[in-house]
Amino acid sequence: MSGQPAFGTANNGQTFFRWEGSKRHFDDRIFFAILAESAVAGPLARKAIALNRELGLQGWFVPESHIHISLVGLGDHDGYPEKLVEIARHIGSMIVAKPFDVSFDRLTAFGGGSLVVRNGDSNPALQEFWRNLTALISDSPLKLFLTKSIEPHVTLLRDEVRAPGFANGRLIQLAGQSGILC
Repeated sequence: MSGQPAFGTANNGQTFFRWEGSKRHFDDRIFFAILAESAVAGPLARKAIALNRELGLQGWFVPESHIHISLVGLGDHDGYPEKLVEIARHIGSMIVAKPFDVSFDRLTAFGGGSLVVRNGDSNPALQEFWRNLTALISDSPLKLFLTKSIEPHVTLLRDEVRAPGFANGRLIQLAGQSGILC
């Protein structure tokens, strides 16, 4: 382990210990998502470019072919643990749902500098799908890997410096686009 140990008492009286200069970075994130169809991903990618300019951001964009609805996180890892991926694939194969329409109308900044669109409560089919998936995972060996709850959302771009200062909850119009994503 590199870096120097640091310990002491924080302003709130809590004792802390950590290694300075040894921030651990994991390159591989495992999560469940719904991949957007190209008819939906294209307009979302163009909206991301327009919002980047309009809001004065300098973010990096999610590639159009990777635009998705994030649903449930299973953590960050060094590589993809084979057993974890195998179980996740099995759980994913157990999910059955009829196609449903999804719409997103709220622009929000999430932690880590992500500019995302989300839907509030206007998508009951998506909310039900998300709850069922989360319940299935919670009753499986994957429960140990569940990260904090992820509200279904679509990340458009990341700008760690400017996005966190963005006023949350702005309503947006996505050029009337709708599509079946699942």
